[in-house]
Amino acid sequence: MRLYRVGLGQDGGSARQVHVMSETDVQAGDAAAPLMAAGESILSIKQIEDDGSVVVDAPLAKSQAAELAPVTPGAAAVQTG
Repeated sequence: MRLYRVGLGQDGGSARQVHVMSETDVQAGDAAAPLMAAGESILSIKQIEDDGSVVVDAPLAKSQAAELAPVTPGAAAVQTG
């Protein structure tokens, strides 16, 4: 797991930063998305060093595989009976 600083805000307007743990840059954006206010977008995503002092602002985002697991053919085959 890596630590990311995600910049949220509006281009040319106010901006703020949140911190999330994630395996990838894309998943860091997914983890930060629930923290966005109306009209905000992701302005930046940067991996930072985890020195243990940063408090994470959001839980881990589910991976696409985890989200799709209940509806995949493999999962359906396992859930018979």
